[in-house]
Amino acid sequence: MVFTPEVIWETFLMVLTAVPRTLLLAVVILFFGIILGLLIAILKRKQLPGLTTVLNIFISYMRGVPLIIHLLILQGLLPEAGASLLSIFGITTDPNNFPSVLIVLITYIALDTAIEAQNIYGAFQSIDYRQIEAGYSIGFTRKQNYQRIIIPQLIATVTPLFLNSFLKMIKALSLAFTVGVVDIVATARYAAALNYRYFESYIAAALVYWLLCGILQFIFSKIEKRMQFN
Repeated sequence: MVFTPEVIWETFLMVLTAVPRTLLLAVVILFFGIILGLLIAILKRKQLPGLTTVLNIFISYMRGVPLIIHLLILQGLLPEAGASLLSIFGITTDPNNFPSVLIVLITYIALDTAIEAQNIYGAFQSIDYRQIEAGYSIGFTRKQNYQRIIIPQLIATVTPLFLNSFLKMIKALSLAFTVGVVDIVATARYAAALNYRYFESYIAAALVYWLLCGILQFIFSKIEKRMQFN
């Protein structure tokens, strides 16, 4: 096998064009994952009979089954379900034209929701209730307790977890190409199909991931240090 370093550079530049798309997907996934995860965490804290069990089963299933299985299941389920739903309103669509990006977003948001629900619920549990009682004792209202005691501690606890989830999501999106979404890996595979240099193309993709995650880790470490000093 002849190793050609110049192909790595050419593919590296091509793969870089997929980074903004991958980052955008990760941001959207994390945003909705946090919102839905917060909702689930709040519902779990209420300990509603039946609902808590359902939420725990959802979290256990999403975290316990490999992501690729979720992608393949929804790839087979969502196009037909979407076409059937639209047919109710008299709209005829071809399931084969179902947007692959929706399959990826729904799958990854469901997974991230389960992850963030556990992160946020754990953060709630870590707050010492005596601090809340102390707030009430000095005249804080429920709203003031949330603003001055609960929310600041929650943010300090979950922010590093959210940033770590973002990094993991970027790497997990490497599976998105299996359902036809163009990401970093998909772009590397496309470049390899053009030049037949698969080894060099995958090295280029690895370097892009390494560079991207390295930059993000540096930025996130600065954010965490600033939060500690505040």
